[in-house]
Amino acid sequence: MKTKKRYIRKITAVILTMLAFVFFVSFSVTATSTVIDSNVVIVNDDGKKVAVAKADIMNTDTSGEEDSGEDVEEEAVAIGDEDLERIAWQSQKAAEDFNRRNGAGADSDILIEDKDGNLINPSFSDDWSLILINKDHLIPDDYSFELATITDKVKSDVRCARPLVNMIRAAKEDNVYLYVASPFRDLQRQTYVFERKVKSIMEEGYDYDEAYEMAAEVVAPPGTSEHQIGLAFDFVCDGYWKLDEGFADTDGGKWLKENAPDYGFILRYPKGKENITKIEFEPWHYRYVGVDAAKEMQRLSLTLEEYDELIGLV
Repeated sequence: MKTKKRYIRKITAVILTMLAFVFFVSFSVTATSTVIDSNVVIVNDDGKKVAVAKADIMNTDTSGEEDSGEDVEEEAVAIGDEDLERIAWQSQKAAEDFNRRNGAGADSDILIEDKDGNLINPSFSDDWSLILINKDHLIPDDYSFELATITDKVKSDVRCARPLVNMIRAAKEDNVYLYVASPFRDLQRQTYVFERKVKSIMEEGYDYDEAYEMAAEVVAPPGTSEHQIGLAFDFVCDGYWKLDEGFADTDGGKWLKENAPDYGFILRYPKGKENITKIEFEPWHYRYVGVDAAKEMQRLSLTLEEYDELIGLV
């Protein structure tokens, strides 16, 4: 009997030890690790690291979340103060450290840290922000970029993450509260959103070909969506959660139309330009093109199609 009791005590001790070890490891990872498995991370002003994943757009396979059932295509996400601070970029001290390691200043003010702890300055093509993606200009098969995680549900091309959060912060300072309804989407998610639209139109009595053409005027077919390259965002605002033309008359819609170019964003599908963009008026859909280009397009009332043709990119 004593032998049996000793055996039970030993087994119990082993189990408790294992449970304590698991708890300790879990707590340590949760409490101290801010970097997920990714190729690079951003270092913010507080020295904390924000995970960034390398995205190959045409091959990314992120499981799509279920339809929220709301008026917006996806659940609207508020980017709060903590998120805005977390995505804040490299501090002056880190920039000085980078210059000490690498000599001359960098070509870009974006600094990232690789897995070995080395600060690097990513190289990007000069015209990346003006890439034209539409039904006639599909996403190149080899197109890739660094994908920044702003919140769990809001991701973007790392190069427009800072302008995005700065714009939302500026709107908030003007008592306009913007929420991101549709940020970066991978191919799987874009396919789901488009096919859902086709299905809803077919339920009204149209055949597949008719439904496809009608859906393509509202939702970009997979491979033709700017959401897939992390440069486009759909917005809603306090008191108005629909992605429809009514957003243009809200405080959020009016603020974006007036101020978005100051942060490098344009109203991508304006009213009266449907014959050029091949997409209906979408006052909620904004695309990053860079400040200089955005202001020029605003001044000349040009779409991205027209502007790229004007400067010889297409």
